[in-house]
Amino acid sequence: MTRAAELALLSIAMSVFADIGGAQEMGWGFNGGVTAISLHPRDSQPEGDQTLSADLYLQHRGRNGNWFVYVEGNSSLDTDAASTILIEANADAGTALDPDRSGRIQISEINYRTELGDGAFLTIGLLDASGYLDRTRITNDENVQFLGASFVNNPTIAFPDYTVSMVYERPAEGVRPQVNAVLASANGLADNPNLSYSQLLRLTDDNDGAFAAIGLGWPSERHLIRVGAWVNTRPHGSLDGSRDDATNYGAYAVYGRSWHNHGLNVRIGLANEELVEGAQFASIAYRFRWRQHALGAGIARTYLSPAIDDLNRDDSTQLELFGRFNLTPTIHFTVSIQRLIHSGLVSAASDPRESARLVGARFHVSF
Repeated sequence: MTRAAELALLSIAMSVFADIGGAQEMGWGFNGGVTAISLHPRDSQPEGDQTLSADLYLQHRGRNGNWFVYVEGNSSLDTDAASTILIEANADAGTALDPDRSGRIQISEINYRTELGDGAFLTIGLLDASGYLDRTRITNDENVQFLGASFVNNPTIAFPDYTVSMVYERPAEGVRPQVNAVLASANGLADNPNLSYSQLLRLTDDNDGAFAAIGLGWPSERHLIRVGAWVNTRPHGSLDGSRDDATNYGAYAVYGRSWHNHGLNVRIGLANEELVEGAQFASIAYRFRWRQHALGAGIARTYLSPAIDDLNRDDSTQLELFGRFNLTPTIHFTVSIQRLIHSGLVSAASDPRESARLVGARFHVSF
């Protein structure tokens, strides 16, 4: 199947899902969007590419709680293209793939959220744990904000993919911080070999492990502070090869500042340097809003673990500058420029990941 036919079928399929969701009664509602992205490296390698994604959010508001269903689809990835080789370049690509890296439509989240009292909520089901931790006001949304993965989530946090989880949320009140506590299977949908639901729901295997995290937040109109710690007990191999059953763990912090039309945030994180190649992370991002348009700039750096002694590996740096123009309230066009140095922590001079410059265009329609 050609790429054009593949993208067309994906758009048609997601439209059908949207019509079904919109026709529901009994408290059902829906919204979503379609995002098309084109990346063009300045050098000959890797090749430029075009990706398409579609998102559909269904919600049923009941008397005692809310059901939430998230359906997403992605176009296939070319193994020689920028979105595949430069892993930080396109956070919107490859989130719904089969084992052959072909695009598919999948149910990524289905969960139930109920209020416990005193403003606290409990959510149980299939969900994305990253949506409850490490959040900021000007990043985290690759459809309309930064496209680079380093500005969407902190890469040192060992989040599982969409997985069976339980989340407790309690709002801030006075000096009492906001609390987000997550307990989940460490075996997410994209973490198992076949990317299958049957493997996802296999919760009795000792090799699956668990992901647990606690986050505290102090949000206000102008400031945002978040700190948290996490552990992933899925067996990890150490970088020196001495162990294959180690536990990964780490901590993170977020600071955000808003004033007039400006927004700024700083992120830091660290993980077990004996187990992961990118053991420390820091980023700073800025956004300026004018009417409904936005200009953003960011720089992020992932630090190579000191346990690695390889002349072809080094710290990774990502820079991004974007301008987003709202053509209508639901149609956004974004132009971005990225510079990647040692993408994937690779510094070999003959490797295209050693240094790359990319120009990107993103077209997003929400409904």
